[in-house]
Amino acid sequence: MSMENMRQSKIHIYVSPKLESRSSHVAGQGLFAKDDIPKGELLFDTSKIGEEYIISKTQADKRFKKGFDYMLQIDEDKFLITVDGESPSYYGFINSSCDPNCGIRESRRIVAMRDIMKDEEIAFDYAMSESSDFKMPCLCGSDNCRKFITGDDWKIKDLQVRYKGFFSEYIQRKIDNI
Repeated sequence: MSMENMRQSKIHIYVSPKLESRSSHVAGQGLFAKDDIPKGELLFDTSKIGEEYIISKTQADKRFKKGFDYMLQIDEDKFLITVDGESPSYYGFINSSCDPNCGIRESRRIVAMRDIMKDEEIAFDYAMSESSDFKMPCLCGSDNCRKFITGDDWKIKDLQVRYKGFFSEYIQRKIDNI
């Protein structure tokens, strides 16, 4: 599906016009900055996605086991499907990185954590949103790569400090209650 068709899908996602899909060494497909993006700029807003695209952890686990990982965990038992049919939306192309340039605000918005340069891949750390029971290899290649991403990574103290203000709301509540 082309990027223009994705903009017109039933899933209502604001996507910054400064982004485009390209090949990525991380997971085959990724999003990249077409222009410089200043710190704090909104890149995605999924707050208008309807309830019909929110599924339970059990449903998400079944999909993940079948290789369907175009989801964003937005609460303990809520996952936002980021595709329309089987085609990934823009949101589905955001790869994870152990050295992210984006973070989460209000559970459904992704913003630049720092200035992002033209041609840089857009990435957030899945530790900012995930607490489900999973483990997957990390291919980000950053100097501080954890080699694996798990649903427990939000518990890592260093990440809690580095990503303060950029965790999904439900993850931040979990951190605050430790």
